[in-house]
Amino acid sequence: MSGKQLKLIEYCFNQLPISLFVNPINGVILVALLWGAIPGLLLGLWLLALMVVTLARYRLLRAFRHRHSNAINRIPWEGAFIAGAGLSGLVWGASGVLLMHPQSYPYQVLIAFALGGMIAGAVPILSCLPQAYIAFAVPTMLPVTLNMLLAGDRIHLNMGLLLLVFSLAMVLSSMRMSQTLLELCDLRLHRDLSNKERKTLERLLRIDEMTGIANRRCFDETIKLEWRRGQREGGNMALISADIDNFKEYNDLYGHPAGDSCLAQVAKAMQDALNRPGDLAARTGGEEFSFVLPNTSLQGAGYIAERLRNSVQALNIPHAGQPDTGKVTISVGVAACDHHKVDTLDSLVQLADEALYQAKRQGRNGVVLAT
Repeated sequence: MSGKQLKLIEYCFNQLPISLFVNPINGVILVALLWGAIPGLLLGLWLLALMVVTLARYRLLRAFRHRHSNAINRIPWEGAFIAGAGLSGLVWGASGVLLMHPQSYPYQVLIAFALGGMIAGAVPILSCLPQAYIAFAVPTMLPVTLNMLLAGDRIHLNMGLLLLVFSLAMVLSSMRMSQTLLELCDLRLHRDLSNKERKTLERLLRIDEMTGIANRRCFDETIKLEWRRGQREGGNMALISADIDNFKEYNDLYGHPAGDSCLAQVAKAMQDALNRPGDLAARTGGEEFSFVLPNTSLQGAGYIAERLRNSVQALNIPHAGQPDTGKVTISVGVAACDHHKVDTLDSLVQLADEALYQAKRQGRNGVVLAT
């Protein structure tokens, strides 16, 4: 089932409560006006049939509203909706025969007026599915129209012709409204698709293609946002800077495809080492990574940094250019807003970078907290 069909069916069922409200009320009013002119038993049976059909359509509406999302394609909602409209049309059409007073023109005009009003009111409700409107309008108007045309006198013949022209006009109006609704549905689907594409593009612009984690743009946006939030709410924030040790040598030894694979594995390992959903891991340079940790002290960030370092070392990626360990490792620098030297966002970034450089100078594969 296409997206357009789903939209139209949802529109139909959203309009159905109006019909379920109007049908019984109009039925009761019609019975009250005809009471005394038509046998009470006949009026009662007709009204009972109308209530039964209305109740069945109400149960259909409830079933649709409580449907499971994966059931929409398995249950013929469109056919059920059309069938409900057709049953309602049959009941109203029956009134044009069973409740038609054989000798009173005023009562006959009343019936014709009531049925004409029903198909006119159904135009905005049923036109989303042209078959539904036809299923309602034809059985509603055909009996009374034929009754008038076959009566044999001039007055009834003219009334029948008027009803026929009116019915055709309503059908044409319904077709026109159906076309308008289809165009509106197309516009909404196009808008929804455009919004989805825009969100997808925005997400891709914030993701590093090689590693699948956040990129520099996302990092810059996030750290500025968290800095402003910390300044506003008085919270703390930590920043971790990490760098793959001797990565240039790794590329020279194993080639750039292996280097790309190494970057992806290291990024995933560090991403997985972050436990909190608010923490951000980002690739901010060639082999450089940064981590934004909201509501984290310097000491707490130090524990996380050590976890990041261990997660990379545990990958056991061979690196012949790393003499001490023989495998890929990272150096990590940590800074936090609770440090006495931090008074601006730039100073926080600078402290984290200085701590990273200190870790490099101390032999790599280590964690240094800003002092």
